[in-house]
Amino acid sequence: MMLFSACSTVINTTTQSIELKTNPANAKILIDGKKFGTSPQVVNIERGANHVVKFELDGYDVYETQLTRKISYLYWLNALNGFIPGMATDWFTGSMYSLIPNEIEIELTPAKVEETKKKR
Repeated sequence: MMLFSACSTVINTTTQSIELKTNPANAKILIDGKKFGTSPQVVNIERGANHVVKFELDGYDVYETQLTRKISYLYWLNALNGFIPGMATDWFTGSMYSLIPNEIEIELTPAKVEETKKKR
């Protein structure tokens, strides 16, 4: 069993905690279109893919950003050790990645009030 455990899988795990904060607080958090509650909070999401994070709050513009996966330095430790099965396990589980950034803190912008009067 130990022969097939991988450095990143053991140390990184297959998920990553991301801290999400907004000012003002209590914005709805959507990650890849799924609801994750309101800000501020720490979410635990899969490392193996990029993720779209959206914040919505009444009276404020929607803010959207992306969490991008990058290969973790821990993945390369397997290569330095000549541990190819570990690299394969890390690749298969997605634990070879780290999500960037690991914290999102944003200032929401008040929505502009639309002019209701038309000029004649």
